[in-house]
Formats: sequence, C-alpha cells, structure tokens
Amino acid sequence: MKSQYSIDCNDEGAYYQESQVDASLLDIIKNPKSNELVQLTPYNSNGSSSNFQELLAIQVNLFNCGGIAISISISHKIGDASSLCTFIMNWCDASERLIISNTRCVDSTEMLSHPCQILQKYTTFEASNTHLSASLKSPSNIGANKVRKDSIFVSLSSTFPPRGICDDTPKENCIPIHPVAEKLAVKRFIFTTSNIAKMKAKLMNWGYNENATRVEVVLALLWKCFMAAKGCNSVAIVPVNIRQIIVPHLDENSFGNFFLVTSCIASVVNEWFSLVGKIKSAIGRIDGNYVERIRGEEGFEFVKSNFKQVGELIMSQGDDIRVLRISSWCKFPIYEANFGWGEPILTIVAFFGVKDTIVLLDSIEFVGGIEAWIVMADQEMTLFEQDKELQDFTSLDAIGDLN
Repeated sequence: MKSQYSIDCNDEGAYYQESQVDASLLDIIKNPKSNELVQLTPYNSNGSSSNFQELLAIQVNLFNCGGIAISISISHKIGDASSLCTFIMNWCDASERLIISNTRCVDSTEMLSHPCQILQKYTTFEASNTHLSASLKSPSNIGANKVRKDSIFVSLSSTFPPRGICDDTPKENCIPIHPVAEKLAVKRFIFTTSNIAKMKAKLMNWGYNENATRVEVVLALLWKCFMAAKGCNSVAIVPVNIRQIIVPHLDENSFGNFFLVTSCIASVVNEWFSLVGKIKSAIGRIDGNYVERIRGEEGFEFVKSNFKQVGELIMSQGDDIRVLRISSWCKFPIYEANFGWGEPILTIVAFFGVKDTIVLLDSIEFVGGIEAWIVMADQEMTLFEQDKELQDFTSLDAIGDLN
C-alpha cells in the first residue's frame, strides 16, 4: 500500500509458502480445531489490526496422506468476498488450462505442481477475509471439468472514475477491530435442507406469511440466540453485494469492494419471526434506487455516509447494546474451485479471532443446506447453544466444536 487510498504495483509477486503438515487431512476434516486450522493460514491477526504488509498471501499445506489445503488471504482494502472468490476461480481456470495444454508432455507429478507455479504469473491482485480450501489430490480428475474461457477481472474505472483524495493521513485513534481478551469459542452449526423447510413452516404457523429466504430464516434464529446469550439488545450489521442490484448489473468478475452495509436493531424480547422481518426489511433497503446513488460526483460521499450511519446507530444506543457482524457467502462458487485435483471437500472462512461474528456458507454435505460458523466468548457460546429451537433444527452430530 502506497497510501491509505492507492497501491503501487511493483510486480514483486505474492507472498507464498509451502508447509509440510505431519497429519492426515481427514483428521482435520473429521475433527477440526480452530487452533490447528489457523496454523494452516499465512498469518493470524488474533482479532486485532494486523501489521502484515502483504496484500496477497498464500499458504499451501501438504499433508502426509497426500491431501492439500490451500489458504488464501487478501487485504480487504481493495477487495471483498466476491472478489476473493473471483480471484480463486480465475487462478483455477489458469491452472486447468495449463494442465490440459501440457497433459501430453508431462507426467502427473509435474502436473500437480503447476497450480503453485502459476501463481507467480497470474496474480497481481489482493482482497479480503482469510479463506481456507481443503482438497484431496486426485490425478484422475485432472482436466475432467470443462474449462471456463475468457475468465478475466473486469475493471470498473470507467463506471467509477478515480478521484483525488485530500486527506490521506491514517487515523491512529480509529482501530476497527480491537484485540480480544477473553477466551473465544468457534463452532459450526449445520442446518439441513429439511430442517430449513421445517423452520419456514413453523414461521408460517406463527402467521409470518412473507416469502423469507433460507438465509433470512437462519440468520434470524441465530440472532435471537445471540441476544439471549448476551442478555441484551443488539445491532446486526450485514454487508450486501451490490453487483446484481445496481442497474445495469455489474459483472460478477468485478474486482473491488462493491458492497454496502445495512443494519437493524432488535430487543432481546423480540420473537424469532419478528427478527426475520427486520433482517428482510434491512436487506431490502439496499435496492436499485438506493444503490444508484453511488454513481456520479456525489457517489463517494454517499458510500461514506452509508458506513457512517451504521456507526452512528451503534453509538446512539449507549453501552447496553452488542454488535453482531454477519456475512453470507451462500451462492458464492467456493466449492467449484478446482486446481486440477478435483473440487474441495471442505471450505472454511478463517476468522477465528473476530468476536461476535457469524459467517454463512452453503453446506457441501446437505444440498440446499447452510452451515453457520460462529465466534463468541466461550461462556456465552455455552448459553447460545442451549436454545431449544436451535437444538431442534441442528442435530447433535451436525454441530462441530472447533475449540
């Protein structure tokens, strides 16, 4: 980073390392532990602002069994979760094309090394959250999938032209994430397709007749459990991908931070069905008319005000409020990533040091299901998982303790 708002491309490539892991990949899959998973990532910020200077960091973990876990970390200053997925898919496409073109002239050992070698040639970008993708080597799957053509990043400088920024001084007293003192618990709750259907049916029996999405239904229940564990009111913060909301739509390969944030506030006494309505209404506010305001000369100021409004809402509630950070990666193509060995068997968003966070992913085991990764203080997590409705819709064998 040359400054707060600019990047100096020096073509020095990405931070890359390989690690030999004295374990079996399936041991990690069957019994994941947060303190072990974080060792598979290039670095760990422990929930505080990191001094790690690399904009893109890759760690390839080689297990004794032949399994591979690839961890990818990108700076949020230049890209969001969608950008991260775009980068991963483009890297996979480049690897697959090279493997297919060299199938007749190299053996399988050489082919398996290409995705790592190709990184230096094809990456000059950076993005956000740490993303862990694990997959097994499967030489028989090399080149089995159809290669996506013309997979490129799309520049939007013509739509959103660069502008001069007057104040480029870092705000020393503004630290977005503070170090966490207490012991944290990380757990994964899996909602199967059938259980999500039962959840929607229960809401309808209560008289909630709107067409709630699976994400809204699951988030509302988790938010209710969150407030019950905290014993106080809460503000939920939800980022909304605007690529397919703005008219005309932005290309899915658009690289950058193309999201706005929305928020909603609720009381600890609110029922589950009312929380569904609050989340649906908050997300619905980020519609085409609202997003259109990011264009033009006043667009930059509008985006600033969007984030500022969330901060003002939190500050206005005083000390008796807790913030829940929510992010949904559902429908992102993270399980389609194929570096030449087949698609991944597990994907994790490694945010283990960030307290009071929920990330939703599509379930690879239950098609149409959702898995929720949750980080809370250890004693609060104990209260969180005691909720009767949560227990009804997540079976015991579908709750993963990652401590």
